[in-house]
Amino acid sequence: MRRLLITLFCLAALSTPVFGQDDHNDAGAVLVGYAVVTATNGVIPFGFRGLVVFETFGYRSENPALQAGVLPATMTTRMVLFASAGIRLSRNVGVAITNPGSTTAVVTMTLRRANGSVTSSKTITVAAHQQVSRFISEFFGDVPEVPRDFDGTLTVTSNTPVAIVGLRFRGTHFSTIPITSLSPPVDFPEVTPGTGSPGSNAVLLPQFAAEGQWSSETVILNNGAVPLTVRIDLFKQDGTPLVTKLNHQSGSSFQNLVIAPGGIIMFSPRNANGDSDF
Repeated sequence: MRRLLITLFCLAALSTPVFGQDDHNDAGAVLVGYAVVTATNGVIPFGFRGLVVFETFGYRSENPALQAGVLPATMTTRMVLFASAGIRLSRNVGVAITNPGSTTAVVTMTLRRANGSVTSSKTITVAAHQQVSRFISEFFGDVPEVPRDFDGTLTVTSNTPVAIVGLRFRGTHFSTIPITSLSPPVDFPEVTPGTGSPGSNAVLLPQFAAEGQWSSETVILNNGAVPLTVRIDLFKQDGTPLVTKLNHQSGSSFQNLVIAPGGIIMFSPRNANGDSDF
């Protein structure tokens, strides 16, 4: 998926005007990683529905930006999703696998045809606190028996809980696709001190992008009866802090964000008028 982001950026630089933005750096390198939203004002009981988080993921080659809503990922050790690749129609499915845990994830990926028969299986590793994002065609590009035009399913099994998001592309247009967990629910781990924690008071957005005409907007709702204090932490694919500019603030960690009961906050790159792309 990172290869696609870079390719699209290069095409856009040749064919579209540069937008005059305060927070965006359209000429910069694409920053790819993941985001963690943590409620910090006490332990939130399991099943609490007051903290609601989602992301809008977008490509700024057009105005308004091409975009798709992305929900937080479920921590799981086994999941299945739709898989597709096709050169003639410029179709592909991008998959981001995030390992927020403290041990290396050994991930087995099994590709099945539309009739359910197995085409191929391969194993990759995702180091602790890191993320891998590629197209289906890239994950299996070294497997000769996988056809270049393909529709089927991808089953992902891991020895330690991971989080996954899938984006279905046709050219530069894209949409999210459902991920079905086949394992029991798993608590979210602590990524760094104060970021994430066991229980349900932290969520993970497994694909975050900034700069180079890509942007992500994080929206957090407080449906509870008391004020909610949260923090947003951004990480690169190698697990190190991802520094970017959101709401005219530069950083990788945005802390002590207080949301009133029934209120929201929205964090995204802003233009000179304070508007986002979404």
